[in-house]
Amino acid sequence: MPTLVVRLPDGTEKEHEVVGELKLGRQQGCEVLLTEGGVSRTHARVFTEAGGVFIEDLGSANGTFVDGERIAEPTALTPQSEVILGDYTLSLKASAGRTTGARRAAKPAGPEAMPVGAEGGGARATRALPSIKAKPAGGSAPAGAAPARRPKAAGGPPGGGGGPLLRGTVGPWAGKTYPLKGKVLVGRLPPAGIILEDDSVSRKHAELESVGGVVSVRDLGSANGTLLNGDPLGPESVDLQPGDQLQFGVVEMTFETPQSDAPARRGAGSAPPSRRGGVAQGGGGADPEARRKKLFIAGGGLVGVLLLAALGKALMPAPAVDAGGPMGQGVPVDPAQQVSELLSECRSYASSELGPPNWTKAEQSCSQVLDLDPINTDANTLIRRIKLEKDAFEHFSQGEKLQQRLKPEEALDSFRKIPRESEYFRRARAKAAEAAEQVTKRALDDCRRYLRDSQWSAAVPRCQTYMAVWCQNQPRDDLQPPLGFDVKLEGRLKKNEWRPKDPLFVKFLISRLKLDPNAIPWTCPVAEVLNRDNLPTDPKTVVFEAVKGRYPNKLMQAAMMDYWAGRGSEALATLQKLRANYESAQFHAQADEMLKTMSTVDQLFKGGQSYLAADDPEKAAEPLREALEVDKSLMLDLAESKPSFYRRSILADMADKSYQRGKHWADRDDKRRACRLWKLGFGFYAGNPDLNKAAGFCSATALSTFRQAGGCPDMAAVLDFAVKGDGVEELVVAKKKEWSCP
Repeated sequence: MPTLVVRLPDGTEKEHEVVGELKLGRQQGCEVLLTEGGVSRTHARVFTEAGGVFIEDLGSANGTFVDGERIAEPTALTPQSEVILGDYTLSLKASAGRTTGARRAAKPAGPEAMPVGAEGGGARATRALPSIKAKPAGGSAPAGAAPARRPKAAGGPPGGGGGPLLRGTVGPWAGKTYPLKGKVLVGRLPPAGIILEDDSVSRKHAELESVGGVVSVRDLGSANGTLLNGDPLGPESVDLQPGDQLQFGVVEMTFETPQSDAPARRGAGSAPPSRRGGVAQGGGGADPEARRKKLFIAGGGLVGVLLLAALGKALMPAPAVDAGGPMGQGVPVDPAQQVSELLSECRSYASSELGPPNWTKAEQSCSQVLDLDPINTDANTLIRRIKLEKDAFEHFSQGEKLQQRLKPEEALDSFRKIPRESEYFRRARAKAAEAAEQVTKRALDDCRRYLRDSQWSAAVPRCQTYMAVWCQNQPRDDLQPPLGFDVKLEGRLKKNEWRPKDPLFVKFLISRLKLDPNAIPWTCPVAEVLNRDNLPTDPKTVVFEAVKGRYPNKLMQAAMMDYWAGRGSEALATLQKLRANYESAQFHAQADEMLKTMSTVDQLFKGGQSYLAADDPEKAAEPLREALEVDKSLMLDLAESKPSFYRRSILADMADKSYQRGKHWADRDDKRRACRLWKLGFGFYAGNPDLNKAAGFCSATALSTFRQAGGCPDMAAVLDFAVKGDGVEELVVAKKKEWSCP
């Protein structure tokens, strides 16, 4: 039986067997419930027909994409198909021995098959591109065949301190290095260790593995293939040699080891070359003793030169150089500024304001801060939080997997390990409550049955499982005796004697004593994730409480919540429904104002997104700025603290697109235009780590240009580089006044 695999935005997967028909959407009643962004109420359906599995879009707002193409009619699925619904990725796991049939009305794959529709949330289409490397002369392998496996290199791991690495040779990757330790995944998106953000690179493109100093590479079924020295690779691992050229899609890289630049070793029996190009013959040449003396003299002179050079370098302080700036060249960087930029980058990766945090990258950035400043308070605090969140994420993911495998008791143990301070605590609560309900239902039945039959050895563990969940929300006075009182479980109570009120709890305590008369008193285990008191507040709850206080009408409240979640069409439809009800005439004026405001935001947002889709953030800036202002008039004080879907999307998209367009011009050595674009995105959202680095580069370039300025005309270039708040604009104003510039 075929199975539909749904990959959630947080990276976890769920499976659903395809029997007849499965409806997908965020509305209750759909067999596959998808509640995250970009999914309509009833978005699509997956069904079986004539032995095949098909998917059909049901008129969704953001569309359904199969292999990068937006579908308009039922489309057949294969195990190789990739389906995108909003923030979800779907794939098909076919049953053994069965295929899903041919795809209906398949469109011919073009070189640039992009999704149709500006509002679509589909994945970027992958270009089918030919190799841009010339094949080596001589008998190369035929297309599609993997090159012959080379023998493993002799010896241990490469010498030197760096270890093997890949070095980019083209585009924005030129000069960048990627160390190779253990298994390294190459792809377009996390969890890849080497992330190459290009449409020609698949999500999981290739894998490199370093074992015993030998590095091998294999392709993972990528769309555009992996080439080694111009030959296509297959799923079999092939060992690499220093200097080998690898190509992932259109991204080219060179494999290097610390020995790459050293001359090749000669065989054991070869002789050293003579000065005249020949080979020294045995018995000929200068006296060996004289040659040793000359070598000692030359070696001593070389050591002296090196000592003088090291001394001179130590006495001449040089500014730190950031070799990984946006322009790909060294720029003097102040260590304090470098620490500030890395801290900002660490906070950005650790923030959940505009998407799931990337704890691995956050930890890397903060670790670099501690390398520069080991006692930096902010970095140490962030590192502690990042480690807490990484552990919490592992417990949360493990709990979800165990829950899917119908192991609620083990899942509950994983959720219990998540501390209250973690961002995953609130998300784990709902999962833990669901697991606890399953656990207690089974355990309670067993507990009662075993107690009734006086089977104490069986009753104690099952009752204890139930009581460990039940006790979490019971008053302390119902679980433990007051100070100075003794526990008495049977018979009449005397003065200073106490017994729990719950009869099942009493029977459980009695069964423990019957099994072990010396058992220590039972105490309720701590499980904060199951405690309903003092829980962190869900942002949606905060917004809803504020909306209820502002709007008494329930339809208006529902419209505001739909708007906040990005469901603009549903919000407008709800207000129209209210407007058509003449019994609610007292709310019509306010509903009309809300209709006007929400429509304005939605139209401005779509207009700005169309410009961004055309790679023109400068034109998108005006409508998106206006959309933010109108959104603020609707959300009021919640606009910044609990931003709507529209605000979050505008900030993230403008920051990302401005950085990408600026990088486009930076790669063409147009620094001024690149910085104008980077500053534009930085003005919308200062939390993007890439833009933080770019803004730092522009600020450093502005100061350097200011110092080299020779007259008034040079001030315009300085202002193009200057970033608001870096102090350079003030220097320009003062200098223009000094020079009497117009």
